[in-house]
Amino acid sequence: MGEDRFSSYAVNPAPQARDFFVHQLSKDEKYMSEAVRQAVKGIGRTSPNPAVGCVIVKGDKVIARSYHHRAGMAHAEPLALARAGRAAAGATMYVTLEPCNFFGRTPPCTKAIIESGIKKVIVGTIDPNPKVNSRGIAELKRAGIETSVGVFEAKCKEIIKPYAKFITTGLPYVTVKYAQSLDGRIATSSGSSRWISSAESLKFAHRLRALNDAVLVGAGTANTDDPLLTVRHVRGRNPVRVILSGSGKLRKDLKILRSKEARTIIATSSDRKFPAGMEILRFSSGPKGIDMLSLLRKLAELGITSLLVEGGAKVITGFLNARLVDRLIAVTCPIIIGEGTSAIGMLGVKTIGDSMKLKNAAFKKLGKDIAIMGDLR
Repeated sequence: MGEDRFSSYAVNPAPQARDFFVHQLSKDEKYMSEAVRQAVKGIGRTSPNPAVGCVIVKGDKVIARSYHHRAGMAHAEPLALARAGRAAAGATMYVTLEPCNFFGRTPPCTKAIIESGIKKVIVGTIDPNPKVNSRGIAELKRAGIETSVGVFEAKCKEIIKPYAKFITTGLPYVTVKYAQSLDGRIATSSGSSRWISSAESLKFAHRLRALNDAVLVGAGTANTDDPLLTVRHVRGRNPVRVILSGSGKLRKDLKILRSKEARTIIATSSDRKFPAGMEILRFSSGPKGIDMLSLLRKLAELGITSLLVEGGAKVITGFLNARLVDRLIAVTCPIIIGEGTSAIGMLGVKTIGDSMKLKNAAFKKLGKDIAIMGDLR
């Protein structure tokens, strides 16, 4: 099924042993793979900063390792340096992302590296942040530190996809995920949709929630399914919950309106009053309702770098028509429904040549279900 290729920042970002059977790892690849494993620990917790891992090696032995835990806290490099102590002098540092060279919430990592006496720095990928973007490497070189870039670069770039889009475009990285029957239905004709997918697929969906800053559903899904949109089947933080309701018509007894487990935002074009504790984003309404691009820009202003769109069909179709989806995950379940709600509506596709095509498509078995994932942008 090509399961080994089913990897992304939010699914299976760390190199697995099987990934290394195709060729014998070089010394640099061996230690960078450990840095990647460190970086993965921070995914879903560091926004709006990127997830970064760092390993310090001396005499073919790892003497320190760490990762960026949360925005505002120390970065991976100074954390690893603190653990290495004086032994860092003359050692080699492996870091998944180019060290920063400017003062933000924390001091520049390049300064800490230079002062530590590190002899060599191996970098997975250059930081796409215009404030850094090779300047960190240049500063290390000026200080006489040997540098190298590009070890496990593809994997290191995969980890920072949401950050890279956010920092270069000012928009969140958008993932659309849905579960469907073999005939492409997400609900029956009566609206029944629980549960189309398997327990394994449900766990997978909760993992995706935990690794994204926010999860969004439309009012139709909220009113019909009454979801909490929290993380319950895996460990992880709850995402910001976003309900898109142009009309503002939401059932007053919805669990999400009473739950205090996570921050909740209602995006609407109505002037309705909503329960206390809800954050309200009001937009003007056009012929197609709320403009999706305006919504994404506003969410980005709130510090949301990654958005998981869970439905329903109208919302999914809206994001696809606006060409705002970066990645799509479709979980197909071994059932046939017949007449019902299609996962995706009209996209204006007239010929097969006009169809949207997934890039870097990969597959994974989830219990009795099969998930397919790929990039759309």
